[in-house]
Amino acid sequence: MHTLNTGHHKVLYVISIATIISWLSWILVIMNLDPYTSTGMGLGLFFISLTLALIGTFTLILFFLKKLRNQNEVYIKHVMISLRQGILLSMSTTICLSFLMLGLLRIWNGLLIVIIITLLEFYLSGKDELN
Repeated sequence: MHTLNTGHHKVLYVISIATIISWLSWILVIMNLDPYTSTGMGLGLFFISLTLALIGTFTLILFFLKKLRNQNEVYIKHVMISLRQGILLSMSTTICLSFLMLGLLRIWNGLLIVIIITLLEFYLSGKDELN
């Protein structure tokens, strides 16, 4: 496995720009849409922009944690694994938030969501190990 110095920088740059745009769009949704008058569109845009912003944020945080742990030895595979984990973390956060908004979130629901996402990550990382 070779280190791709320019490959992961380009991907991280795109993820960073997309994350900034997603957070800005989330702020615009919060500031400009009234959830009481535009329920469907407001909630849809809220969850879409928040999910995309969380995916990017979690991906960048997880990548830099992997970079610290691997002593600055970075592979493009680390970016892809961080992206997958960022997607799973944002899914669990968004599901828990939607349950909270519906009044259905209890400790057991939240734990079940986290356990399912964790088991899914274990399965996917085990498949990566085999390849």
